[in-house]
Amino acid sequence: MPHDDLSADDVLDLIEAHLPTATQARKKSDVQIGFVLYDAIAVRGSYDDYGNGSWGFGVLLGGDASVSKVLGQKLSIRSTRDEVRVALEAIDRYARLRLGPEFLAAYAAANGG
Repeated sequence: MPHDDLSADDVLDLIEAHLPTATQARKKSDVQIGFVLYDAIAVRGSYDDYGNGSWGFGVLLGGDASVSKVLGQKLSIRSTRDEVRVALEAIDRYARLRLGPEFLAAYAAANGG
């Protein structure tokens, strides 16, 4: 699998480009980022160097709990821009399903969408 050598700033650029509902996106360090979807779902991204270097994401559930697989889609070992995009799309779909249509409609109305 080719490796894109993605920095934290590169991942933040992908989040900005592909998740317009992401807020509070920030680089916590060179190997960790965080963001919030729909003002309700917190996500953490971390860079791990398991030989080829990759990003992984976790949806925070509260306390110390998080999940790195949603709706059957693994969110870890993402080494290319396309793999990161796939993980971000899975996280967005998961968030939308968890929040439901009534919340999403209220969110869109409150945010001009």
